[in-house]
Amino acid sequence: MEPTQWHPYGPPAGPSAVWAVLLWCVAAVSLIGSLIFGGIAYAGYWSNSYLDSHGVTTTATVTDVEAFTDTVTVEFTSDGGTPVSAEIVWFTGNNPDVGDQVEITYDPSDPSYAIESGSDSEIIMAIVFLVAAFLGLVVMLGAVIGAVIVHRRRGKAARERAAW
Repeated sequence: MEPTQWHPYGPPAGPSAVWAVLLWCVAAVSLIGSLIFGGIAYAGYWSNSYLDSHGVTTTATVTDVEAFTDTVTVEFTSDGGTPVSAEIVWFTGNNPDVGDQVEITYDPSDPSYAIESGSDSEIIMAIVFLVAAFLGLVVMLGAVIGAVIVHRRRGKAARERAAW
């Protein structure tokens, strides 16, 4: 009795091993990307939490506005009485004008690091990077499942070829 799918050259060899290698590479790159994006998300969350607990809020004067990059340069006096200049990426959409007074929160150990007072920009960026990390893990899981399927089909084809 001949096999149900008889072919003069024997059973098919199964998927190419190249597919398995490519899928494992996609899984590895996705995992590395997810770890990097997760680290960036954690750093954004930590930065926001740190400024909420240890940051100093003060009034600063806007000295320069870059409309293309939404970067606002401000000058203020730190708690130690030192004049400080800081660049802030303005996320609210309507940039202040040069000479305006704005509320900022700065890091007392590094006064050049400041954000708009009450801004949740770091949290928003943390969420964006966390979603990207999650999507990377989904891609990794799909690639691992695909690689396992390719390995199983290649193994099944090898067993069928041996039984042929």
